[in-house]
Amino acid sequence: MSKLTFYTNPHSRGQIVHWMLEEIGQPYTTIAVDYGEPLRTAAYLAINPMGKVPAIVHDGQVVTEAAAICLYLADAFPEAGLAPAPSQRDAYYRWTLFAAGPIEQAMMDRHRKLIPDAEQQRMIGYGTWEQMVATLEAAVAACTYIAGEH
Repeated sequence: MSKLTFYTNPHSRGQIVHWMLEEIGQPYTTIAVDYGEPLRTAAYLAINPMGKVPAIVHDGQVVTEAAAICLYLADAFPEAGLAPAPSQRDAYYRWTLFAAGPIEQAMMDRHRKLIPDAEQQRMIGYGTWEQMVATLEAAVAACTYIAGEH
């Protein structure tokens, strides 16, 4: 049996990873890490030098970043059936990383009331809020599942 440890804070993106851990159906240990000083200890910085959660350690391998952890877990536990076959992962990768990049950046900018000007729109991954939403709406309208068959 593999050893899987999950570092998180209940008010973090770790909830995404928590859901994935439940979906793979394997035992894991959760270590709740308070924000602030606990994330700056040498022990935790050895896991994630950014001092951020979530992170996992699986059989000695460290994985950080919520999207990367989810992709890793789907591959590490294929019996859970959470990833398409490797030859059918185009949409899977696209939409997983679209959620972790453009959608998240757009949501954070909107929350902070930052509206990119025309030059900034060329530089950021989502362009405008409206472009990001329209892209996602079109993808969802076109099929039942945007990142695989089920």
